[in-house]
Amino acid sequence: MSARKKDTYSFTADDSEMLRKSKMTRIKLIVALVILVLVLGGLGYLSFYFYQEATVAQQRPVKPQTNIEGDAVTDVKAPKTIEYKKTTVPDLITLFGLSVEEVQAQLGDSFQLVRLESSTDTSNPEITQLAVFSYVPEIINDYDGDMSMVIMPSEAIYASLNGDGIVIDIYYLCDMLLLDYPNVSFESLLSGDWLVLTTLQSAGVDPRDFVYELPNFDDCIVYDNVNSENRKVTKQSQIFSGRTTSEEIPTVWTLTVTYDFASGVESPDEFGEAVRTIHLKLA
Repeated sequence: MSARKKDTYSFTADDSEMLRKSKMTRIKLIVALVILVLVLGGLGYLSFYFYQEATVAQQRPVKPQTNIEGDAVTDVKAPKTIEYKKTTVPDLITLFGLSVEEVQAQLGDSFQLVRLESSTDTSNPEITQLAVFSYVPEIINDYDGDMSMVIMPSEAIYASLNGDGIVIDIYYLCDMLLLDYPNVSFESLLSGDWLVLTTLQSAGVDPRDFVYELPNFDDCIVYDNVNSENRKVTKQSQIFSGRTTSEEIPTVWTLTVTYDFASGVESPDEFGEAVRTIHLKLA
């Protein structure tokens, strides 16, 4: 029995071209696979690098790149101090017996009627209305800040009216920023009678037999917690009172001098932090 002969194939030109294309396809696939592996490896390395940098950065103390000296800052403007035109206590005596319209004419444009309302006072049953006149302070320097953030010093006249609409009682309030009173400590301001007499004279009041008595300044202090070791001074206040020489109203006067420290200070010597006001009542 003869052995079987091996099959033989005859390759044509088309077969050769097919093999060549198949080989090129395999080569392209291998190259693409290698590139993909390299890209994935690169991404993995970058991810590890950034993770390592972030970990080190969290552990590394932050230091400024350069030392910033105070005098190196040149783009910051110091806030301006607002200055107001000084005024004086109005001649309040001349307002008694006037109507609201007459009071406005007497005070002039510097004061504006801001409120007129019904009112009662247990100490004076004749009072039926209250007229409030407010003074608008005049700024005398070139303030270029935001005026909406500025707390304006107040000056106001509270005029109580009877049933006929006539002034029979006056309460006056003024921030000392508007008055030509020295910016000194409470004790220095009241070390003599000049503030009381100056205020009364400007208001047209002639005090009867008034003798000034130096206050007990310890009694003038109000603390936020008097029994605490860390107590703070919240206010200093003193009341002076007396009679006038007039036989008609007003026959009595009361003057209150107040240093208000709002949230409190360690010592009354910090008077620069206080809102300093005078309150004059005439009835």
